[in-house]
Amino acid sequence: MFFNKNLLLGGLAIVLLMFTACQDDNDGGGDGNQVTAKGNLRIEMTDAPIDDASVQGAFITVTDIQLDGQSIEGFNKTTFDVMAFQNGNTKVLEDASINTGSYSKMTLVLDNDTDMSGNAPGCYILDVNGQKQALASGTTNIILDINQEVEQNQSKTIVADFDLRKCIKRSTNSGQKYAFVTRTELESGIRVVAKTQSGTVRGNCQDAISGSDKVVVYAYKKGTFSDTETNGQGQSNIEFANAVTSAEVKSNGEYSLHFLEPGEYELKYFSYKENSNNEMTLNGTLLVNVLGSIDIGTVSVGASATVSIDVVAT
Repeated sequence: MFFNKNLLLGGLAIVLLMFTACQDDNDGGGDGNQVTAKGNLRIEMTDAPIDDASVQGAFITVTDIQLDGQSIEGFNKTTFDVMAFQNGNTKVLEDASINTGSYSKMTLVLDNDTDMSGNAPGCYILDVNGQKQALASGTTNIILDINQEVEQNQSKTIVADFDLRKCIKRSTNSGQKYAFVTRTELESGIRVVAKTQSGTVRGNCQDAISGSDKVVVYAYKKGTFSDTETNGQGQSNIEFANAVTSAEVKSNGEYSLHFLEPGEYELKYFSYKENSNNEMTLNGTLLVNVLGSIDIGTVSVGASATVSIDVVAT
């Protein structure tokens, strides 16, 4: 029996090519067949209180979320009241499957003109009289540092703390009562933390002597508070600009500070009085005695930990 050498070699080449193609398909390789590793990123939003008694709601409309400049696929335009999510409560903004890898920036694109239903405005203050007060026009891009790693088949939750006290100001423009602060101040007024890597400070503040209309607790990184914090800073005249977060003391004395990154903090208690314009004005520092052994000048917070601190105003 005789073999055609060229025919035999050609047949072997075809078999090898078929084997390689099958191997590529099984491994997820090859052009158009690459399987990209995926992880899950959940984005939540919370709020610290605003120092204005005439405000009953602060609505924002998010029309796009970008990670390192790339939009998250499938995100739907969303309008919600930021003030409805305080004291550890959060709004789930997105829960998406994304490519694994390191992400350094997250961009929130706000539609100031129309909300998710097409009604105007898109970002606004709802005052106590039920009137909508537009905050801006056009779109606002807020670029935030996140520095998060998304791993394959793993889920990560980050929380954006939208501190309204730092992000919204009384407007000096004719016909506009409220406005966003400058873009730089706006980006500084929103901090992003990994939820499972944050801790909580909660407690009770009993005040029977100051006659305050409101008491607010401010958390500072240890050593960062100074008396200049009570003065307005920056272009938008922001008080307590360097506070990490803050919380209003409830009528029963309870307060809670959430989503604090691990580290040492100092707590400051301040009294407010309401003026004739329904604005809360700073009344002074509230001096307190701690019921326990914790030093409010050195409060150590760990990941997923809760520290309890009860005080009495003196």
